[in-house]
Amino acid sequence: MKKRTLTERNIPGALLAGARWLLNPVSEGGVKQVPRIKLLAGGPEILADIERMRAHPTGRRILGERPDLGAALSDSAALAAMPAGSLGRTFHEAMDIPGGVPGFLLAATIYLDGFFDSFEMSEDAQYYIARSRWLHDLFHVVTGYGTDLPGEGLLIYFALGYEHHVPYRAASLSPLGLGPGLFIRPSCGQRAWRALLRDAHARGLAASRVTPPECVPWEELLPRPLDEVRDALGIVPFLEDTSRWLDHTWFGRQAAMGFGAYPRSAKRAQLALTVVRAGVDYRDLFRMSRAKGRELFDLAAAGAAAEEIRAAAL
Repeated sequence: MKKRTLTERNIPGALLAGARWLLNPVSEGGVKQVPRIKLLAGGPEILADIERMRAHPTGRRILGERPDLGAALSDSAALAAMPAGSLGRTFHEAMDIPGGVPGFLLAATIYLDGFFDSFEMSEDAQYYIARSRWLHDLFHVVTGYGTDLPGEGLLIYFALGYEHHVPYRAASLSPLGLGPGLFIRPSCGQRAWRALLRDAHARGLAASRVTPPECVPWEELLPRPLDEVRDALGIVPFLEDTSRWLDHTWFGRQAAMGFGAYPRSAKRAQLALTVVRAGVDYRDLFRMSRAKGRELFDLAAAGAAAEEIRAAAL
């Protein structure tokens, strides 16, 4: 079978992925559609971002040295030891919580079903895409947008400006941009909500003009004070508590829980975390067949030793 390339757009495939995402964004099945939308519809933009990196002194250095952002953000001990108020310490306190979904789960969904490996691309493109998969949780911290449903909706619009540099109207009509309007009915009211989405998008565009996210040496910024990082990146933090706008209607509660899918996804995430901590690379885990993945998850659920889980992964 001929491999896909980033030079061509597959708009029907991207729209199908977008429709599947809109069916239930807060679920594993929905989350895995996000990289599909981006790669199928935005390949030329990805290639343009890589050229921007090559022309930017810091971006060029990142491509040359290829630091592992995933490893830096997964090192809980190192993050916890960073100075209070630093980007890394704040990231750790916000994301490393009992029962939370580990960052690698979002990053790794691109490898499900052989999707990432179905593309023929340069090593620079492979590195750029893999690195960009770790930015979502960092964006939560530097922007101040919460991980509740309204916070996620605002972060989508920030990222559409910051990462993708698309005008507001195009952002609002994209599958990712439609989601916050369809699924989120915050108590602040729809007029105020639309204004907040527009504001989040404007903040993202403004920050992208200072330094696009692909040219930011995120690993080097982790020990620095969060306020200093925000100033350097041109990111004006959002200081309101979005959780107070939660929609407490039946639909709002169901949407926030993925219409029943989120608890199952969270349980699978904890089993995946056990497997990864046993020594199985998260990329290898998500590239495995469903049957092999279930075997490892069953071992993790049964309390198998790390050696047994690693042996079963071979």
